[in-house]
Amino acid sequence: MARIASLQVYALRGPKIARPHWTAFFPVPPGNEILVRLRTQQGLEGFGLASSYSAIEPLVKPWQSGLSELILGEDALAPERLYQKMFRLTANKVASEKGWSREAMIRLSAAVDLACWDIVGKAANLPLYKLFGGFRDEVPCYATCGYYREGKDEQELRDDLQMMVDQGHTGFKVKIGGLSLKDDMERLRVIREVIGERKDLMVDVNRAWDFKTACEGVKLLEAFNPRWLEEPVAWEDDRRLLKLLAQRT
Repeated sequence: MARIASLQVYALRGPKIARPHWTAFFPVPPGNEILVRLRTQQGLEGFGLASSYSAIEPLVKPWQSGLSELILGEDALAPERLYQKMFRLTANKVASEKGWSREAMIRLSAAVDLACWDIVGKAANLPLYKLFGGFRDEVPCYATCGYYREGKDEQELRDDLQMMVDQGHTGFKVKIGGLSLKDDMERLRVIREVIGERKDLMVDVNRAWDFKTACEGVKLLEAFNPRWLEEPVAWEDDRRLLKLLAQRT
């Protein structure tokens, strides 16, 4: 057993951007992070993060009003048990009385869970991927890019993508849906030209298309050989529309 003897919490606030990046619908807000640092009686430390793209104050409030007391003394080597204890606070009278939001508890449960698993790995002196089976020691990843931006022209788009290619990225998930199909396909043509034909290209519409546009868009996307298409239809009936879209395209 490795009882949690102390914890520290840090609120990290991202700076506002004068010229923000946009998806089809909304600007990408500055990222906020809650960093949770747990320390056991044996001196092992674990770190976990909770990200938020909305106000960070709801993530800070629980720490100011008793959440730490529910964590101290728990066994960091039993992360599933502690996670369930915290996650139950998403529908809990005490949490409601204290003003702890459901979103905050979901995010903070994750941060504490990550910190516990960090401790588990350190206690075993093994990286977690080994503890989880070690099937592979490399994981494919991608970078999200190709955002819209006020005044962003083709050259700026090219420069952004070329910088990422030069950094060694091999997968690129790009944003569309904020312009007409014609203009968005032209952006994709430029993006595919810069990254080349052999690198992975993923496309994220952020639910900006209606069903008719989605049907047209899927056919146009074939020319760019995307690995996947993400959130192509509006949110309010997406399960039905995604099924229909798959059947018709």
